Amino acid sequence: MTATRLATLALLLILTLSSLALGADHVPGEFDFRVPKGSTSAQVKAWIKQASAQHGLDPCLVQALMEAESGGNASAVSPKGAKGLMQIMPGTAKDLKLDDPFDPSANIDAGSRYLRDQLKAFGDVRLALAAYNAGPEAVRKFAGIPPYPETQRYVAVVANRFIQLKTGGNLQAFVKKVLEGSPASPGK
Repeated sequence: MTATRLATLALLLILTLSSLALGADHVPGEFDFRVPKGSTSAQVKAWIKQASAQHGLDPCLVQALMEAESGGNASAVSPKGAKGLMQIMPGTAKDLKLDDPFDPSANIDAGSRYLRDQLKAFGDVRLALAAYNAGPEAVRKFAGIPPYPETQRYVAVVANRFIQLKTGGNLQAFVKKVLEGSPASPGK
């Protein structure tokens, strides 16, 4: 078994256990996002794939994060002021040089860059997700996932959706394929 296959299994196991431990109760559908006006689901998937490849991320993780953040609503604005598909805060948008947070492609790219930065900073996908949601300062302050119910639920929801997307909804069959050395791709 290759190191990549072992790493994939390890990530899925960690996220599965995190999802269970944090009580994820959201069970998204096959496509848990609305397609932005003037776009198609194929375009959104292509933007996710492009940003993921450019920033070294798994496209299933980027899609799961986008679904949790905005449900695919490119014009979403949170009560705290986060904007667009990946819900980028104004200060973060400025740091990322994101001029138009409502441009779906640019927003996915900026959110992916920010997630990549959090992964580099914390070296753990759960902590990176927590930092994306609550801010890196909170993760540093608590030396882990902050004890905020919203952030704990968020990490669990994104992890749960990532597992669904990565395994095609059948974790057992996916693990079997990986262990047997078969190509492990979402939904196969």
